Order: sequence, then structure tokens, then C-alpha cells
Amino acid sequence: MWEDKDIENYLIQTTGEDIWNNKIKQEMKKIIIWSLECVQDSIPSRKKTCELFGYDFMIDENYSPYLIEINSSPSLDYSTKITEKLVKMLSEDIIKVIVDYSLCPKRKRSSVDTGLFSLIHKSKKSVDKPFKSFGLNLLCEGKKIKIRPEI
Repeated sequence: MWEDKDIENYLIQTTGEDIWNNKIKQEMKKIIIWSLECVQDSIPSRKKTCELFGYDFMIDENYSPYLIEINSSPSLDYSTKITEKLVKMLSEDIIKVIVDYSLCPKRKRSSVDTGLFSLIHKSKKSVDKPFKSFGLNLLCEGKKIKIRPEI
């Protein structure tokens, strides 16, 4: 487990490029957006609520990120020195987003401090017509294959 700045510096030193910001983080953001688009029609919309998700990634030798798992309401234990630092920052920053940003007039929101949170996608609805609304049944059905006895 590494902090952003540590892995960024390591990759710059070993590759001579800013692969973390120019490739890996961009791909991770795409994966996060795609994962939320996949389930948006099955998550009920509730006003004045939020959910925290924890995304776990690994990076291969070609610097491609792979999603390992997504945790709904992840544990905020101090399991390592890094998680202790991250959880403390998260605790402060989430209040900035939920209280300061949400209660601020829309015209002033661009100047609100949201800590390390950043908006990666904005849309009323990512997928205009979720599959459920089409009445599609993606169940694959078939017939049992009869096996001929060997002669």
C-alpha cells in the first residue's frame, strides 16, 4: 500500500515519465465511472444521503490498473500508518464536501475547499436508458445436448 505521492515519485524515478498522473489515475477514474454506471439503475436515489465506496486497485507491469474490489461503507480502521493518515484526511475532507459544499449556494461552489476530493464525472444520469427500462431479458437459455454413446 502506497500513498499517491510515493507511487508518483517512484514511477517518475523508474520510468522518467509521470505515468501515475498521465495514465494510471486516468484509467482508474474511468473504471470507477464505469462501475457506477453499471449499477446506477439498481441503486435507489435518496435525497440528503450519500455513500462512501472504497476502491482497491492493483497495477501490472505495463502500468495498467485493475480493479480488485469495491467496498461499500469501507472500514475506517487504522490498519497501517498509511490508512491512519488517509482516514484522518478523509474524515476532515468528507465534512467539507457534505456540509460546506452541499450547503453553499451553487454560484459559489467552485471556490469551496473540498480537500482531496475532486469531481471526476458530472451527469444527471450517466446511462440515459438503463437496461431494466428496455424490458430486456439477457438470460441465456438453451436445450440439453444429447450425447450419443460411442460405437
